[in-house]
Amino acid sequence: MLAYAAGYALLREVSVSHWNLVAGLRVLCLLLVPYRYWFAMGIGESIPLACLGWSYHERFGMLWAELVTVPPILLSAPVLAWFRQRSPVFKDGAVNVTTLMGSIMAAGVVSALANTGTYAVMILPTGPTISAHLVLEYFLGSYLGALTLVPAVFAVLSWVGTTPAGAWPVIKRVAIDCAMGVVPPLAVLVWLASASHADEVVEVARMAMFLPVAWITLRRGWQGAAIGGLLASVAIELTMTVVRDPAVIQAQALIAFAVSSLIMLGARLSPKSELAVPEEIRGEDELRGFLLAQQGLYQEELRLRHVAESLDRLGQSMRDGQRRMMDRLRPVLPANMEQSYARHIDLTQLEMQRLADTLHPRAWREHGLVATFRNGPLLQASSLVGASYQCTLTGDGLNQLAPDVHMMLYRQACEVLVYMLAREPMRRIRVHIRGGSTHGRRWVVLRMTAVRAASVMRGKPVPEWRQLVSLLGTNGQGMATVRERVLIYGGVVHERESEQHLGVTLLLHDALRAEVHPPIDASSANPVSA
Repeated sequence: MLAYAAGYALLREVSVSHWNLVAGLRVLCLLLVPYRYWFAMGIGESIPLACLGWSYHERFGMLWAELVTVPPILLSAPVLAWFRQRSPVFKDGAVNVTTLMGSIMAAGVVSALANTGTYAVMILPTGPTISAHLVLEYFLGSYLGALTLVPAVFAVLSWVGTTPAGAWPVIKRVAIDCAMGVVPPLAVLVWLASASHADEVVEVARMAMFLPVAWITLRRGWQGAAIGGLLASVAIELTMTVVRDPAVIQAQALIAFAVSSLIMLGARLSPKSELAVPEEIRGEDELRGFLLAQQGLYQEELRLRHVAESLDRLGQSMRDGQRRMMDRLRPVLPANMEQSYARHIDLTQLEMQRLADTLHPRAWREHGLVATFRNGPLLQASSLVGASYQCTLTGDGLNQLAPDVHMMLYRQACEVLVYMLAREPMRRIRVHIRGGSTHGRRWVVLRMTAVRAASVMRGKPVPEWRQLVSLLGTNGQGMATVRERVLIYGGVVHERESEQHLGVTLLLHDALRAEVHPPIDASSANPVSA
């Protein structure tokens, strides 16, 4: 009760009829304070109002003094209680902007009617004159006063949400945006709206004060519009030189309409998931999701390598068993059947090796990254379609990238090659791999460029396309899969096409876990323990 009475008395000192900040305090408390304290707030509001009525009862009459003592918060309470029960304004860190703006407008109407009623019983020399202009002025004052305070407080609450520690960086950035992009232009406009300039300049300057609010709305959504609206309302009030200045009232009406529209527009522009989650927390969740995806892909590569090694061992066992069986059957087999069985054994071994290479290239397991790109399946695939192939590796730190980044680079190179050859035959294929480091985090860029065949062949995949999919172990789903996998490693993909060339460039960053653990040398690391 005492806290509300003190806040009411302080805000009333800086309020005027067309900028009624106490209406904002009233709406704010009715939307946030529990119901059990509402009667106490009503008593707290009646204390300064009773002092006001007693001070002017001889001038305006005892009836006015008695009516003005009735706290308007009790008149607004049923309306805002209905809003709170129908759709809570603030729940689980999220703000329902539609309900918020409806509450402000409804409270403005109640406050305007209450002020008009007390004005109607005043004892004045010429008698009170009730008009639509007077009612609209009371409504504008209560609505703009609530619009100044209420959305700004709820904007801060939406940043705080359920994680107070994550709100400070967001509030700090918003404060920087206001200090750099809102306060300076508003200060210039306040200076232009001073009495030393022409009336036309003053009017234009006041009308232009919504432009900084629009700018910060684009950057920070409805929360930015709420903070910018507070600053713009204060700026317009600073330009007032006389009480109840019609020009100031017109400018305030424009600002009230503009800020209301920008808050609603900003609420539509902001995703619902962002209403309750600060940017830093969302960033941590995204990083955690990417880390889990990277770990999942890495574990899948380890399983493929284990299966490939098992196939190699199985093939070796089959070859040894078949040779022992041939040694025992050779005395009783005709020469032509022996050659047929030997050929069948060789074909089986080749198929086992091809399948193992599809799962995990032998060159990778035996010789590492450079040998795989220069002499591995990519070279075989290019030779199969009659295209020349060349791979160049530059830069430093390629071996210091995490092993799964190496495998992801190879897998995406295979996908890109299949994608190109699915479009049209190629005459020459060039692969350039470059590694580097920026701000302590390593990256690798792969650029694959192909010389296109004759224009009559375009739009037709190479006849060996299905064999390429099997040889390179790809899924052949095109660039959509490449972009999704590259995104997991914080990279991007660019395509370029000319009359003679077709090119794809992709960027991969080092694995996220590499930021926590020291980099692993892929040439000597045990992939199971890594």
